[in-house]
Amino acid sequence: ERMANLVSNLLQFSRRSQQQISTVNVSDEIEKTLELIHYHLRKHNIAVAREFKPEGPLIHADRQQLRQLFLNLFTNAGDAMPEGGTLTISVTNRPEEKEICIEIADTGVGIPPEILPKVLEPFYTTKPEGKGTGLGLAICRRIAQTHNGTFNITSEGGPGKGTRVCITLPL
Repeated sequence: ERMANLVSNLLQFSRRSQQQISTVNVSDEIEKTLELIHYHLRKHNIAVAREFKPEGPLIHADRQQLRQLFLNLFTNAGDAMPEGGTLTISVTNRPEEKEICIEIADTGVGIPPEILPKVLEPFYTTKPEGKGTGLGLAICRRIAQTHNGTFNITSEGGPGKGTRVCITLPL
């Protein structure tokens, strides 16, 4: 199963597949992704704070890629909070810049400053062996970039201070 996941991630990372672009409601895609991971979050005592409207902004995006991006980020946030915590998801409309900002923040262990620049590199992982491939964040960044957006990650590196990811995508 681990090998199958690794091969799947490798193919996803290396393949430049044809996007299936359609008009997508960002809030709907976040909710559908949360449904997939709901049990995992509940089991690990992680509360989800939603800071977005259900009638969220519409963007042109590949629905599957967007869900993969959210799933990777929500899973990472959950893994960073082994004792439980809060996953905060916000969507901010920035009409003057013709973009939206999707922010995913956790109250987890954070990322030490010396490691932060490396986490977006393919195959770099801080997870124990058998847990991660080091491709999740690299794939997330690529998905944001192929949608003409940006992907930024910040962390104060201290327990409870957590990590914050901001993805901007064009409206």
